[in-house]
Amino acid sequence: MGDSWNPSFSDSDSDDNQIYVARDPRKDKHFDRKQELLWNCKGKAGKVGQGKQPLVIAVIGPPGCGKSSFLNTIFAAFSHDHWSEHAKYGEFGRRGKQVTRRLKSFQKKDYYKDRDEYLLPTFLDMTGFEDDDAPLNTELLSIVLCGKLKEGEELHNVIEYGQHFGVNAVKEKYFGGKYFGKIPKQEGMPNLLDYFVIENREEYLRVNRVFVVCSANPDQPLPVNLFEAVTDITNRERDITLYGVLTQADKYKSRDQRVLKRKREFMRALGIPKNRFARIKNYCPDIDPNMTYEDTIIPSLDVPVLRLMRQVLTAEPTDQDYTHRRTKNGKYVPNLSKSPVVTCIIVFVLFVLFVLFVLFLFRLILIK
Repeated sequence: MGDSWNPSFSDSDSDDNQIYVARDPRKDKHFDRKQELLWNCKGKAGKVGQGKQPLVIAVIGPPGCGKSSFLNTIFAAFSHDHWSEHAKYGEFGRRGKQVTRRLKSFQKKDYYKDRDEYLLPTFLDMTGFEDDDAPLNTELLSIVLCGKLKEGEELHNVIEYGQHFGVNAVKEKYFGGKYFGKIPKQEGMPNLLDYFVIENREEYLRVNRVFVVCSANPDQPLPVNLFEAVTDITNRERDITLYGVLTQADKYKSRDQRVLKRKREFMRALGIPKNRFARIKNYCPDIDPNMTYEDTIIPSLDVPVLRLMRQVLTAEPTDQDYTHRRTKNGKYVPNLSKSPVVTCIIVFVLFVLFVLFVLFLFRLILIK
């Protein structure tokens, strides 16, 4: 196949630039710009030995929004050779609901081939969240974004546990020391343990940034309930910054008034400024019917993505605070210092030990 311009993308709007598909990406007029942005991103990510840690970026969106394609497009933007399908497309049931609900992380080593010391981010693929702001679903989102769920843990197990025992039981199980009260009675558990404080669960992959992905299709309703649940959590967890991405920018042009209206409503629902929003064209057969990108890259698609990633990777004050919570072995330490219940228990135990020690000494004196 020879090089070709795709005429369907020849719009005057900056978001609707032409897409140049070539087997040699150096012929793309955006090639040099991509290299510049790639170096910008690496510089902002930092290197090993600078006292930093890779950011964790969660990607969430309703089923069918192009979330997996967006992830693969990010990975291609960081690549020098060709697009690959790292994030697999979701499996859907008969009614269009996603069957698989689990976490999948992509570390630098999974999507980046160069052997350098740059701390490129870890991406967390949050698959299977429906348009729902029910307390249980919101709590599940909170558990994931706060890093309380291990990779590979089935999200439906959390849902089933919550449906059986209630939202408070889910909070107790995953956040531990922040909650005190009766836990679900388990077989063989003595009554003495009906009430106790559960240790705060270790943080595995606490999220620093969130990409909320949605289709630019103006005929599809916005998942406002999901948006409300996400924004509620990010407003409480001030160290998590929210970004919005509208996909399928190749099909739905920004010059279309209905698309512009959708963009405004999308940004308003998430409460984000313009610098945390992007319209993205994903690597897909609509862009290149011959799928030449399986053998090469398309800098015209990479530049908008890297421009967004440069903003995402820009350091924030809370990133440093978050880094200091790590132990020497790289795991996160739960912050129990603010839990009055735990403090009271520790003081009480120390007091009892002190009393026992005094009684022991008094007994020794009496014997003598």
